[in-house]
Amino acid sequence: MSTGGHSRRRLYFSLLVVWVVFTFFLTSLPGQSLHLPFRVSDKAAHLGFYGVMGFLCALWRRESGVPVGRAILSALFFTAVAGAVDEVHQKWIPGRSMELLDWVADTLGGGIGAIFSVLLSHLLPSLVTEW
Repeated sequence: MSTGGHSRRRLYFSLLVVWVVFTFFLTSLPGQSLHLPFRVSDKAAHLGFYGVMGFLCALWRRESGVPVGRAILSALFFTAVAGAVDEVHQKWIPGRSMELLDWVADTLGGGIGAIFSVLLSHLLPSLVTEW
């Protein structure tokens, strides 16, 4: 792997860790402190946050030498597990709840983000090192 590949791999992994920590920090805030502007904004937020997570995870896996299909599946699995852990964790946060549809939105968002990373890397080939 080239030096650029090592640097990108570390960058994507670091961004993924920061994003996961940021996501879990936000979901640790009591529910009453967050005011969402419209009815389905909760599910949209889950889709968006886990979409970014899936995007970063897939890029990191691809830079680690994992083939595209496996990178997408890895990101999907990672976001599904992270979403499940997050939903269970929210059971103990005041004003929050554990919801199956939130987990579905997390997983769906992760998959969409992972697929988007592949599409975007075709437009911007410098996002990943070709193997």
